[in-house]
Amino acid sequence: MGPGKPTIKVGVADDEPIYRLGVAKLLEAESDLTLVGDASNGMEAILLLERYDPDVLLLDLRMPVMDGIEVLSEIAK
Repeated sequence: MGPGKPTIKVGVADDEPIYRLGVAKLLEAESDLTLVGDASNGMEAILLLERYDPDVLLLDLRMPVMDGIEVLSEIAK
């Protein structure tokens, strides 16, 4: 996308810090994608959604506190 065009806001929820860092590095190279936040567990993922309202959420299914399936269930409510 060119200058002044909107970007796609991306959130990442995964309990592996190296995965979150890798995704952040990949997104830095894309002018039309912006990492708006990351979460290390399901509860943080819910907070990320509430605070940043990402267009896309990369969601790990197996995380502590609340797994990805529970996060999806909460989102659906």
